[in-house]
Amino acid sequence: MMEDGYYPTYEKRHILFEIGDNTAVLEYEEGILAVRIFFSIDEEAYDLFLEASNATMMDTFMVKPAILDDMKNIMFSCEIPCDTAKEFRKFLPRCIERLTEALMMHKAEMKRLLIAENVSSATISAAEDTYMMSSKGIKPLS
Repeated sequence: MMEDGYYPTYEKRHILFEIGDNTAVLEYEEGILAVRIFFSIDEEAYDLFLEASNATMMDTFMVKPAILDDMKNIMFSCEIPCDTAKEFRKFLPRCIERLTEALMMHKAEMKRLLIAENVSSATISAAEDTYMMSSKGIKPLS
């Protein structure tokens, strides 16, 4: 892992390392290699966050998001069968790449959804302003 630029910290049952700004957890159990990233859900944009997570899941092949029990955190997980050290060296970079792509997709989708929501709110506000002006007999500027 260090050859690839990752500096792991070893815990009892897993390995921690950084992927960009996120801490990743690597676990291996019964022939399955799992690389997971955990992060907090923006409570103010909770519904949009879930929608972006679903969109990410639909657009990725190996990464799946999961909302955790506290409903305030989410995990992106990439899991693959892996039985040998050779397979580990082959598949770990692929998992990390897929997780990185999924995070970028999620951020882009959140940005798109937030912009769409802001435009929608602005449109509704403008329509309300126009209605208020016309109901008072004031001609709108546009």
